[in-house]
Amino acid sequence: MKTNLTVVIPTLNNVKGLSYLHEYFKDKQYKVVVIDNSKKNLGFAGGVNKGVRGTKTKWLLILNDDIEFSNDSTIDQLIAEVEKEKLDSLSPILRNPNGKVENFGYRVLPYGKIELIKSLSSLSSSLRNLDGLTAACLLIKTDIFKKLKGFDENFFAYLEDVDFFLRFKKAGYKMGISDIQVLHNHMTTTKTMGNFKSKQDMVNWWRLYIKHPDKFKFDLKFIIERLRNVSGFIKATFF
Repeated sequence: MKTNLTVVIPTLNNVKGLSYLHEYFKDKQYKVVVIDNSKKNLGFAGGVNKGVRGTKTKWLLILNDDIEFSNDSTIDQLIAEVEKEKLDSLSPILRNPNGKVENFGYRVLPYGKIELIKSLSSLSSSLRNLDGLTAACLLIKTDIFKKLKGFDENFFAYLEDVDFFLRFKKAGYKMGISDIQVLHNHMTTTKTMGNFKSKQDMVNWWRLYIKHPDKFKFDLKFIIERLRNVSGFIKATFF
């Protein structure tokens, strides 16, 4: 099972997180590909795509450099579960350092906003309406990732997973959330980069709208959300 998985880790400046992952994987049989974005920043999307090229294993684990695992068998358990449930992609529960669950997946609202699913009860009642999973620790069939041409590198960083899963869902593939948990030291890199995230959000929502016009409704609520993106960028830049 272990040789049937490639782990792809794009990294920029999170030395502590990468050191942890190096230690975690050093005695395991998975193929691990680290993409160093510090010399030439390909972004999260480009970094993952580069790491996947030439990959021939059945499964692919896309991994942020700020993830920590609860034990040595976590990944094997995820693979066993995704195969048992006959899913094409699976995410563990992401738990933040403060103990809170980050989300159980999300829905993309027609006015251009992400609605995070925050409880298991909400998830169980709306699995059919689940639009995507966070790509921080994402297990997916390699051939499907390649068939969908990976992440759209125009997104560079942020919302690339939203675009991917809108395409994934439209193609009829199946996703799910495991009850296995991992620690996500969220925004470890982003918080060192000033207005970078707010700028990416401002631009990438328009990219999503252009690529998936059937998913959105261009109305006053949509315009208000885009103005909020602009306001967020201005605040991050000047204040």
